[in-house]
Amino acid sequence: SVMRLAAPLLLSALTQTCGSAKPNIVILFADNLAYDDVGTFSSDPSTSKTPSLDALADSGRKLLNWNSPAVLCSASRAALLTGKYPVRTGVYPRVFEPDATHGLRPNETTLAEYLEQHNYTRKVCGKWHLGQRPDYLPTKQGFDEWYGIPYHMSGGSVDDHVCGRDTDKKQWLPLFDGTDIVEQPVNLENLAPNYVEESIRFIQRSIDESRPFFLYLAFSHVHQLCAPRHSECQWASNHFSRQKGYNATFADAVQEMDWIAGRVLDYLRDVDVADDTMVIFTSDNGPWVAEGSCAGSKGPFRSEWLRDNVDINCTACPSEYVPEPLPGRPRRCIYPGTDYEVDGVHCGEDSGLGSAWEANIRMPGIVRWPSGGIQPGTETMDLVSTLDVVPTILSILGKDIPSDIDGVDVSDVFLGKEASLLNERTLFFWRDGFSSGPLPQPFGRFDVVAVKMGKHKLWFSTKSSHYNPDPEVYHDPPLIFDIEADPAEAHPLDPEQYKQLIEKAYSQITEHKASIDWTYPLCLARDPKYLPCSNERSDCRTTGSARDDIDTRAAVAGTSQV
Repeated sequence: SVMRLAAPLLLSALTQTCGSAKPNIVILFADNLAYDDVGTFSSDPSTSKTPSLDALADSGRKLLNWNSPAVLCSASRAALLTGKYPVRTGVYPRVFEPDATHGLRPNETTLAEYLEQHNYTRKVCGKWHLGQRPDYLPTKQGFDEWYGIPYHMSGGSVDDHVCGRDTDKKQWLPLFDGTDIVEQPVNLENLAPNYVEESIRFIQRSIDESRPFFLYLAFSHVHQLCAPRHSECQWASNHFSRQKGYNATFADAVQEMDWIAGRVLDYLRDVDVADDTMVIFTSDNGPWVAEGSCAGSKGPFRSEWLRDNVDINCTACPSEYVPEPLPGRPRRCIYPGTDYEVDGVHCGEDSGLGSAWEANIRMPGIVRWPSGGIQPGTETMDLVSTLDVVPTILSILGKDIPSDIDGVDVSDVFLGKEASLLNERTLFFWRDGFSSGPLPQPFGRFDVVAVKMGKHKLWFSTKSSHYNPDPEVYHDPPLIFDIEADPAEAHPLDPEQYKQLIEKAYSQITEHKASIDWTYPLCLARDPKYLPCSNERSDCRTTGSARDDIDTRAAVAGTSQV
């Protein structure tokens, strides 16, 4: 079921239209940013907070049916860098926590390692989330450099915003430069300007060395900060937020992420490499709906069937909160052992992050490469996946695609050529959170819950996000939605009319599962001794020159021009 194009033939076709057969590559990868949060994809573009990304779309190609291959952050990132479903790489069932024992296995070949063979310079700027221990950091996975946070922004405390679980006040959110912690806790007011400056310096060094570059700019936005201070859950520099870095609105966070992207994209143009740079923008997953105003919008992906078929008394709470209803306030959630309380949402509405409903897997996607023949101002509904980034880039470089990669070459989609065969492919969506299975609770088992085959999405098990109280519901025959005509997943089609499609889906799932070697679930093992700590004697806080150097770099990034 996996299709290939002959790499030498593809390279020949591309070089007829390309200014360069070895483009620079910039991947802009957002964190929990929903399709509807990007102005050009939104149902109401007039409210856009993303002028830079909107301009990128105008000068490139919008991919309206880009799919995340995973329901959580670590798995999505592993899929981006390896081209494999996370079940093959062991990046399941949850994310790598700040005290994770493991990370992405060093024997996996990442996009950076493939590009190293072609003399690319390679840098990650931003969120990693594939293991925080030294053996799993980006510099062990093919990257020359890394500057950023090892996991999500809720993974540790920052000044004046201490995590509820951080009872000894030592779990400070670290900022790494290579293998060194240079700031702990990270200064949120400087983080975005530092990401800009680090990216620009890397691009300039690569140009000075006359080498093609790969910049993986993995935004730390728009993931919320840790519980329980829900009213201060978003963050941005003080140029975007009303007060300090931890007191921003969600709109502030989106706007700052877009500013980072804009500064880097402007620099590509300023140094005259924009035409020969392939820029790919997408997001790892969709909105964490239960986080309320801390998260984005589901837009048209309303999962109405779920909403209408889950017990109305089921409440989904923000991270680490639990339901504690009161008369007249059925959605009340509390943070155990504290006075903090917020209102959650109906479980049937919680169909973003942690689920396989469209709000979490349909991602905004943009690609631009002027000298490569990508036509500006175009768009497509062809079915693509984050899994496709690695094989597509390998094909552009004339390199054979390894047989164990799940993604397919989507160069024809990027270039606007006939790509009808791609719409015959099957995409598989795995998740955990089952009531039974070989994994400890609340994970249960890791299984295929849905597939996409062209415009049809078939559901075999439905449930809301994460580990909400609603039980999974098994469907035989599966629920079938036409997600092009019915993106809200509201109106199941008559299975009697789709017997051949259902039979094919079962066959494809059986074949897919048979190809899995069931790699050990690497995300389960944890140990507090693996929490990043810059200095035990100072309770894991940095002082002095490292922080001073970062403040200087923030000034160089030109924050006054924001």
